[in-house]
Amino acid sequence: MASATESSKSVVVFCDLDGTLVLDNSFHIFLASAWAHAGARQRIALAVRLGTRVLGQLSGGHAGMKRRALQWFAAQPEAWCNAVVAATLVRLQTTVSTPIHAALRGYADGGAAIVLATAAPDVYARAFAKKMGAVDCIATRSTVDAGWCELLAERKVEACQAWLAGHDGTPRIVVMTDHMDDLPLVRLADEVFIQASPAGFAAIRGKLDPTRPILQHIDPLAAEADGGYWLWIDDRPSGPLDAWEVKTILSKHRYAQIYCGAGGWRPIGPGQALQPAVLRRNCPRPPGSRRRLTIHLHRRIKRDWFGVFH
Repeated sequence: MASATESSKSVVVFCDLDGTLVLDNSFHIFLASAWAHAGARQRIALAVRLGTRVLGQLSGGHAGMKRRALQWFAAQPEAWCNAVVAATLVRLQTTVSTPIHAALRGYADGGAAIVLATAAPDVYARAFAKKMGAVDCIATRSTVDAGWCELLAERKVEACQAWLAGHDGTPRIVVMTDHMDDLPLVRLADEVFIQASPAGFAAIRGKLDPTRPILQHIDPLAAEADGGYWLWIDDRPSGPLDAWEVKTILSKHRYAQIYCGAGGWRPIGPGQALQPAVLRRNCPRPPGSRRRLTIHLHRRIKRDWFGVFH
């Protein structure tokens, strides 16, 4: 239990975005929103910039791909960019982590300062932070120049330390994350929320001093009591649902996926058995980006091109 001195301290919560506050990959959602709003020429230009990612480290890896995409985005008309950001924010809200969001609200209600600390670009991360009630956002700069870099690992903790230095006092630090990359920041914390599989949680815990910080585990994969079925339809989650609701939805949607545990989703159509499936109260982690692209192409070819709806 915290002492009276500790409990009277101010509290700062540094919360990660991808996989933590939202269960999705926000940059992939941003790119998908840009693609959906783009015209033919814009799509060709974006595809060229993303396509060089297949060259691996010769193209600068993931950071190089993000740099090229942000340079392309900055050259687009302002009104178009605003529309893409608005669409990104709407889409991110569909996979907000209920346990993390509830914890943030609890801290905010107690007077804590909530700071979104993420490697995602600030072009949408800052707006999303404001929407989620954060007082500030520490993110990768969207303006690409000679000094541009992703805000990862040591760079993120340095940015968070700089933020703390600009504010009075020595607060109690809470960190919310899902990833080993945030270990440098986690080691500064008094309390940490880790949203990960049991194996992922154990891996992070094994890298920490066993006497601190206080660790809270949130599992975004396992079954939950009093839960329901979760479907993935048109690249969005739907749930929790009872069996009747699932059957009603499937009578109208052929191209759905049902959550079956351990982060896995399987195709399900009208009249097919609901099992195997895992029931949860909270949205499970979405399918991976490659699987979602496969689902999307399958739906586009069969439903939109050939008119096979059922």
